Amino acid sequence: MAVNRTYFGIITVLLCAVSVFTAAAQKPVPAKPAPTPKDKEEKEELWTPPKTPREPRYPTRYPSESDQTTEKFIAVDPNVSVKLCVSEGNLKINGWERNEVRVFVRSGRLPGFKVLEKDHKSGKANWLMVTNMRPEGARPGPMSECLAGEEIEMDVPMGSGLSLTGRAANTVIDSVQKVAVKTADGHISLKSIPGGISASTYQGNLEVVNSGGAIALETTTGNITAFDVTPGQIGDLFRAKSNGGNVSLQQVDHRQIEASSITGSVNFNGKFLPGGLYNFKTSNGAIRMQIPVKSSATIKASYGFGAFNSEIPLKFVYQNVTDGGKNFQAMIGSGDANINITTNTGVINIKRL
Repeated sequence: MAVNRTYFGIITVLLCAVSVFTAAAQKPVPAKPAPTPKDKEEKEELWTPPKTPREPRYPTRYPSESDQTTEKFIAVDPNVSVKLCVSEGNLKINGWERNEVRVFVRSGRLPGFKVLEKDHKSGKANWLMVTNMRPEGARPGPMSECLAGEEIEMDVPMGSGLSLTGRAANTVIDSVQKVAVKTADGHISLKSIPGGISASTYQGNLEVVNSGGAIALETTTGNITAFDVTPGQIGDLFRAKSNGGNVSLQQVDHRQIEASSITGSVNFNGKFLPGGLYNFKTSNGAIRMQIPVKSSATIKASYGFGAFNSEIPLKFVYQNVTDGGKNFQAMIGSGDANINITTNTGVINIKRL
């Protein structure tokens, strides 16, 4: 009987505890006080993202291209020196009678002008750099100041001197005073430039027409053509060099000419001037000369696996034949001009003009 009372008491205590916990669980939790306006402001400031995007760690090196057409002008001195760089595009530069520089770009970078020097009398630019307008904050790079576009056209005073560098640009320049141009890829055509030319391209052809002065032309994989070219003063040198193309000269009136190719032919069509010095050389190609019958020149020739032919009578001074090739010296007329000819595996031809 005592055990039953004890058991009953334990059950009673347990039931009371369960009732207390149940009542506590059913008791409503007091509502959280509404946030004050100050709390709302703090919470919004804590979670609202920045209004402006975060700047990239490494900004874009080259600005993106523009699809719009742009044209700009600037007043300059009539003998202005113009410097520019073109990273890519078809470039045409023409000399005109206005004392202005005009730049037109289609589907490319926005052009701009940087005056490097002004004439102290007129106050106009006599040294000008044509550049592109990089966006503010753009990271400068090797070609960051270069123009680029589908078509780039420039008009400059006819007395201008141009200094041009380019990466991939087909270039046509007409009717300016002097030109220095160097590109990595692209053809170069130069016309009516009387004050001298220095032009080189790694992959492309070179053409010079109706120009003068000291001239230096060089290409790695292209052909060189020069027509109707004269010196600007006594002693001006004409030099043309191609590694993998032909060199063709017609009516080049310089008294000093150096024309060479490694795997191409050298062709000369014109007259030899008294006292002139002419050097024609190729490693693997022919050397062809078409000259007047009444020319006066001393010819020194050396050739290996090839042949020599002449339509004009020669007076031989000596002839040597060895295992390595042949060489000779001969005269046409009284021998006033000096001509040196060298080829390893090509023929030498002299024809009447």
